[in-house]
Order: sequence, then C-alpha cells, then structure tokens
Amino acid sequence: MIDYIFGTYLNGFIPFYIQLIVAETLFVIGLKRKPLFVVKLITGLVISAATLFLLSVISAVLPVWYVGAIIYMLMFAMSIGILAVCFDESLNTLMFCAIAGYAAQNMAYRLFSILETSTLLFRLMAFMDATLIYYLFNNLSAATVYVITWFMFARRIKKHGLARIHNRNVFVISAVTLVVVIVLCAWTNNYYWQHLPLLMINSLFSVLCCAFILCLQSDMVVNVGLRQDIEIIEKMWRDDKRRYEIAKENIDIINVKYHDLKHRLLELKAGKCAVSDEEIKEIEDAIGFYDASVETGCAPLDVILSEKSLYCRRNGIILTCMVDGGSLSFMRASELYSLFGNILSNAVEAVSGVEDEEKKVISFTVRRVGDMLIVESENYYSGKISFKDGLPITSKGDAQNHGYGVKSIKMLAAKYGGEMTVNADGEVYRLRILIPLPPPMENTEDIKAAS
Repeated sequence: MIDYIFGTYLNGFIPFYIQLIVAETLFVIGLKRKPLFVVKLITGLVISAATLFLLSVISAVLPVWYVGAIIYMLMFAMSIGILAVCFDESLNTLMFCAIAGYAAQNMAYRLFSILETSTLLFRLMAFMDATLIYYLFNNLSAATVYVITWFMFARRIKKHGLARIHNRNVFVISAVTLVVVIVLCAWTNNYYWQHLPLLMINSLFSVLCCAFILCLQSDMVVNVGLRQDIEIIEKMWRDDKRRYEIAKENIDIINVKYHDLKHRLLELKAGKCAVSDEEIKEIEDAIGFYDASVETGCAPLDVILSEKSLYCRRNGIILTCMVDGGSLSFMRASELYSLFGNILSNAVEAVSGVEDEEKKVISFTVRRVGDMLIVESENYYSGKISFKDGLPITSKGDAQNHGYGVKSIKMLAAKYGGEMTVNADGEVYRLRILIPLPPPMENTEDIKAAS
C-alpha cells in the first residue's frame, strides 16, 4: 500500500501537476501579477504538493475510475486556485487560461500514450534503460506539444488580449469538453493495458478534443480582438460625424468673417478711412493667412481641406491638392470626413516631425481614372516605419489605443469594394486607395447627408 501511494505520488500526480502548471504558464504570461507574486507562488506549490500526497492516499484507498476523475478535477481546481492567488485578473480570464493549459497538457500526455501503446518505446527499452526512455519521451512529447501550442495558440491569445472575453457559449463548450476528456482519461487509466485498440482510439479522441478546445478558444479571442477594433473604429466614425458638423459651422463662420474683412480692406484702400499703408499690409497678410476656403465640389472634403490648409499655413507645412470632388458623391459626408481626415491628419503628424523645412510637404490627389477612384497621399517622414500585416505599426507608446486611423481608412475603402496600400520608401510615405465607382445611375447629385 505504501509503495503504491508513493509510486502514485512521485510517478503520477507530481509529474502531472508540474506539466499542468507549465502548460498554464504559457497562457498566463503577461497577465497582471499580484504583490508578493513569488512568495505566493511558492506557498501555493508547497500546499499543492502536500495535498497531492493526500490525494495519492485517497486513490489507493478508493482505486475506482470515477474517484480518479474527481481527483484530477480537484488538481485542476488547485491550479486555478494558485492562479487566482498569484494574478490580479478576473476569474473568467484565469479559468479560460487554465482550461487552455489543461487541454495542452492532456494532449501531450495522450500523444505519449499513443507512443507507448504503439510498442515503439518497448523496442527502444531493449537497447536503453527503461526508466530513462519513459521519462525522456514523456517530457519530449510535452515539450513538443507546448512549443507548438505557444506558436499556434498561446501567442495569438497574448496578441489580442483576454480582457473582453464574454462568450459564455464557447466557455461552456470548452469546459464541458474538457470534463468529458478528464472522465475518459480516468476510465482508461484504470483499464490501461486491458484493451490496447480501445486505449489507442480513446487517446486519439482526447487529442482531437483538446485540439478542438484550443482552436475554439484561440479563435474566440481573435474574434473578440477584431470586434473590439470594429467597435472602436465605429465610435471614431460617430465622433467624426459630430466633428464634421462642428467644423463645417466653424469654417462657414471663418469664411463669413473673411469676406467681411476683405470688403473692409477695399474700403480702407479706397481712402474712406485714415489708415497707413503698413496697417493695410498687416490686414492683407491676416486675410491671406485665414483664407482657408477650398472648393472641390465635395462639401465634406472642402471642410477637411480648409481645416488642414489653415493648420498647415500656421505650422509652415505646404499642402498641395488636386481633387475631383465630383467623383465622391456615392459616399456619405461623415465617411468622407473620416476617410480624408485620417489620411491628412496622419500626413500632417508625420511631416511635423521632419526637421528639414523644405521637406514639410504633403501631396494629396483625388482623381477618377475610368471606373476607378484613386486617392493618393505622399509626404516625408522621419525615423523608421515598421509594418505588420501590410499596415504601419503606430509609433505611439500605447499601441492598444492608437493606430486605428489607418485601420479606419482600410475599412472604409473595403466597405465600397476598394483596397488600400501603404509603403515607406526611403523618406517618403505613400498611401494609395483604389475604389471602383458605382454606375452613373447609382450616383446621387449631392453628397449624402450623414446618418
């Protein structure tokens, strides 16, 4: 009895628990840790080791398969307890990581079981030490599965984050599937060598189930990340719509004041008031500075260009435009304001960091070529631009809250069947959008009002 207890403890439960903790670590790396993390982790592992010995005694006293299933579930619960003590995250997030870790561990163990029942290990044991072969292949299968799990699943989860996981259906499906796998494993462990074909089939089934869990969870996190991006961009579009309405009013006011000042200047030049030539020159310069009126045939684009032209003049940036606004009537006003606002804002931000005053230049064109609308923007930039998935990576420190401008541009282009390409060649950043124009009968005479 004592030999059985220590054998189960040292050769069964301890190796299993170590592999489980390592597998769960793949998914909790990067989560927020609580104070005294190392102390709490060591304390939790010591308590777990003592509890595992108690569970070894229980398994010796009650050696039936369903007791074994309960024991494995208790060990799984213990690992979640350690995560809860060590990490400052929600229970949902920690259970998500724990389920993924258990799936990876079980998949590794069942792959080893397949190797074991295929008699490959027994053939090697004829030439090498049996214990060495057993532990070598057991740990090798675990390491192989964990490396694959990291690159295929865990790394994707790290990329998209876990904070917004609310899909209960996926969570429940994963948990139930894992419970079924645990019960089957406990049952097969109790009758391990009595029916090898059934053991092989059971192990293959467990591997597929665990792979299914990891795929399901990984795709769920990726979809959550994409949905979050879409929600943020849609909010940006709503905010752009409000900004467009405010900007349009402000530009209208500026234009009215501009025309009033111009008429006043004509009166001064006619000698109706006693004003020096120097004062007249100052007024002319002021009027020229605020002459931000742009007419392209597209009201939202006129507002954007007026805003950006005014800013560029104040900051020593040359903005050159060639725009066929009449080709843009198929898009909503708020969409146009958002699309071109993001393009020009990014360009202005880039050239603002250029030290050479002669390179503070932005070229912006909108033209129609056949049935295609072509939007192009070119500007100088300083530093280095990195790309990922064809999009530039934001140079701002908080990548989670920045970098959505280019994504918004790409989404708006895709909405109308177009595509966006960007590249940085030397010192020049180029953005190009191609959008197929709808047939003439589908074009409206005026820009659609933002809805």
